Amino acid sequence: MIVIPHIGTNLNTKVIEKINNLKSDRVHGAGWLSRQAISILNLALDKSQAHTTAEFIEEIQMVASELVKARPSITPIANYIGQFLQQIIQRSQSEKDLASLKNFAKAKGSDLIKSSISAVSKAVEYGCGIVTDLDTVITCSYSSTVCKVLELSSQREARFRVIVAESRFEDNTYGEITAEQLMRHKIPTEIIRDEDIGFRISKADKALVGADSITADGYLINGTPTLTLAEAAKKKKIPFYTICESAKFDIEGGTNKEAELEPGFEKTPLDLITGIITEKGTMQPSLVIAYIEETRRLSP
Repeated sequence: MIVIPHIGTNLNTKVIEKINNLKSDRVHGAGWLSRQAISILNLALDKSQAHTTAEFIEEIQMVASELVKARPSITPIANYIGQFLQQIIQRSQSEKDLASLKNFAKAKGSDLIKSSISAVSKAVEYGCGIVTDLDTVITCSYSSTVCKVLELSSQREARFRVIVAESRFEDNTYGEITAEQLMRHKIPTEIIRDEDIGFRISKADKALVGADSITADGYLINGTPTLTLAEAAKKKKIPFYTICESAKFDIEGGTNKEAELEPGFEKTPLDLITGIITEKGTMQPSLVIAYIEETRRLSP
């Protein structure tokens, strides 16, 4: 057991290691990372040394706080963990047996992971609806959900090609991760330089990107160069879609401030976006903003 700086309670070293891995992960997409965060919570449940339900709640709140701070730009981490804590704290009001509360918490963690996987699967189904024969789809950054849409569309024998902006940030080129994944599925894919997006966008029929967050003040948060791609698509009148589970809607308002964006992420105004594809279907940006505001109003 060691102590995380600025936190006065001991946490398991394995849990701390997993949190640090989550913080430094620059390969996986937001969906995977959010499910990993829930898995870390489940690990913390297994490693808990609490003797009372009160100690248990305090310990889990501390782990949850560290997970949210580890990746502040990834809204589903905060959303899923917020749901988890709300359910566990509410249960603790009536459940005083520690073992029973732990079992309840483990079940809820597993349910959230299943819920996330199901939401992504439904969003992918809707996403396939925009990919048609002879399309050229342009994308950027890296999104496992976008890759799943394109892979499933290919399996269903849609004939299309993909242009991927290299999406360079520091020493990483995230577009290459996308391209490698697509080419493993024999999807015709071309990598272009980020500075060539404005020139090459005219060769595309539609743009499709993932999302780390959709904010109530009207922005898509995603990896660079999403804004450049969206502006180029708007100029050439090419439909621009983003796909994500609704857990990426920033109900709590945690990523509204520019200062809180992680390096490599940027804001893209929703008025540049044609549609937001979720497990609920394709939504107009204005409806998404209204949905976020209404959900926030009804939240306890």
